[in-house]
Amino acid sequence: MNVLDPAVLPADRRTQIENLLTVIAGPWLATGEWPVWSHVQDYFDRYREDADELLMSLPRVGNVQPFGHGYGYTVGVRFPVGEEDKVRLTVASSLILPEVRMMVGDPFVRVVRHMVKLHAGKRPSPNEVTYAQLRSDELAVAMPHLKPWFIKALPDLLSFEPGIATAGRNFEPDGTWSLGITRTIRAFRDVDSVEEYIEITNRIVEEEVTKHAQRYIRTGKFGLLGEEIEPEPAPPTTEPERAPYIDAGLLADLEAAAANTPWKVHKLIALCQGLNDAYVTGNAYICNMAIRAILDHIPPVFGYSDFKHVAAQYTFTNMKGTDKAHAQFLASFKPIGDDVMHRPIGPNVPVISMGDVPQPLRLSAILHEVLELFRKAAVATP
Repeated sequence: MNVLDPAVLPADRRTQIENLLTVIAGPWLATGEWPVWSHVQDYFDRYREDADELLMSLPRVGNVQPFGHGYGYTVGVRFPVGEEDKVRLTVASSLILPEVRMMVGDPFVRVVRHMVKLHAGKRPSPNEVTYAQLRSDELAVAMPHLKPWFIKALPDLLSFEPGIATAGRNFEPDGTWSLGITRTIRAFRDVDSVEEYIEITNRIVEEEVTKHAQRYIRTGKFGLLGEEIEPEPAPPTTEPERAPYIDAGLLADLEAAAANTPWKVHKLIALCQGLNDAYVTGNAYICNMAIRAILDHIPPVFGYSDFKHVAAQYTFTNMKGTDKAHAQFLASFKPIGDDVMHRPIGPNVPVISMGDVPQPLRLSAILHEVLELFRKAAVATP
């Protein structure tokens, strides 16, 4: 079983992972810089969640000590993570976050196929080891659809993909770079998708762990040579109850803060409570309808008539870049809400699933901003 496959994750577990990866990905996709860990901790502190526990609980392939950190949605780190440590995602995070797949995962797979062709076409030498070269300037010409920021980030991405080893990296003052393509790329000769790439990478990691682990015997800690490790029994899998979409404490804070303002929130609270009920029971249609209704309902608090204007023009108070990214994502969600509410019955109606419901963290971030605006309005009200 592939532990990184989103299909094997319970709904609550997937939501937690989506939230964590979204916070890590936001600054990188916006600026090309990975966030420091304190940024992630601060974000989850706002929701009374422990970011360190979430990071430690992420599924990993081959995470057997002392054989390294394995492979997962994030680059392996040593715990405890320092506040100033950078946290990074791997290509595997494309399985969870559609925006990472679009901007990183799919382009990465196309580059891997290009590397396979370069390796197959290199000129061998009887006197020395030779490597086909992947050069940033040539890559930009050969694959003009690649974004400049992706080409710039590619060497760093490759550094943390355990199935692909490179040789002789060179970085020039003008920002161009080159690296040698090793024989490890052959394992990916038939890769056509992110899923296939990650499946092969997982297999490589597991094979390496098995190869090294055969020297050890597990006795509560690693010990003598020459015996195989007995596989541990798989833990029973249970589907945990899905938590409410919006925290009850946040709803109580909204109601209390609005009491000292001109804003009437009975409809907003009712919509949020209905969303929570639908989310707990797994009703994707009602969830999407409620989210769409909430997004249509709250723009006047921000000073706008439409949520698309909030996403495009409003300056958020806290975590400006991340919260704005949440708002822009929710603004782009409108077609799904339209589909749920307005598509008539017919012989070929697409099925809406819980996977089509935006991550709870996104709407919660917007509602926290509404809470801030209520509190400011209460202070300003004589």
